[in-house]
Amino acid sequence: MISDFLLAFSISDWSSEALNELVRYFNRMSVTQWGIMSACAVTFGFLCLRGTAIKR
Repeated sequence: MISDFLLAFSISDWSSEALNELVRYFNRMSVTQWGIMSACAVTFGFLCLRGTAIKR
């Protein structure tokens, strides 16, 4: 039963379909959506640079 599942489910097929869907999604984004995404990425980057409260 497990071997049938593994034959029916291919990681490479899943990853290529996921990548294609992501590319289609990004190609349809408006300028406002890109602005929101870039602002979130910059904010996330600054929060990561801030680090934890533990002094090293």
